[in-house]
Amino acid sequence: MRFFYEKGFKMKNIFLYGANCTSIVWDELLLLMDNSDNLIIEYPHEITEKAETVKDVAQWVYDTYGGDLNCDCIIGHSMGGIIALDLITNFGISCQKVILIESNLKPAEKFYRNLMTPENMAKYGKKIIPMIKAEAPFYADKLKQSLQNDFDFTDLIRKSAIEIHGIYGDRGEGNYKDRISDLNLGKDIESNINFHFIKDCCHMPMVENPAALAEMLKDICQ
Repeated sequence: MRFFYEKGFKMKNIFLYGANCTSIVWDELLLLMDNSDNLIIEYPHEITEKAETVKDVAQWVYDTYGGDLNCDCIIGHSMGGIIALDLITNFGISCQKVILIESNLKPAEKFYRNLMTPENMAKYGKKIIPMIKAEAPFYADKLKQSLQNDFDFTDLIRKSAIEIHGIYGDRGEGNYKDRISDLNLGKDIESNINFHFIKDCCHMPMVENPAALAEMLKDICQ
């Protein structure tokens, strides 16, 4: 169920998708969630075409929604997770928990450099790949580069006192022992994140395994 934004109404959860995505990535997940008090934020092309950094997008989100962003949980996928941290740390938004879904705070190792498992690509690729190809031209090169080359968003964790959760796909390797260290965060950052892993999915758990992700989000947000 999609919640239509009404100014002044406190949301339970706010969802922020990643670069080159649209709100359709949340559709199956939202059908499995127990409440409708969700704000699904969509970034206009005129913003992503001009934004040079993630903070530029966060600025637009704040300017557009302001104090109405105060909620129980902010849930961000990939770049959306960085926006969520930026809103908490640099814009003073209040929430109980921030939940990062496949958000890389620093360049990760090869284990994390995949979009979907081969099986899930066969199932969902016809939906997701055209979306990515259609959206990519609307993202400024500098914004893309800020998410690809030598980035480091770990200070957003250091400056935050809020409860932070990180959800990642296990890439079909549930026993892989380096799945946390491969995120290249360092022990100080690792200690400030509650890690969770979703079975048999990669960078798109809300598409690849929405049922498991929905249950995990319910447990975290309760």
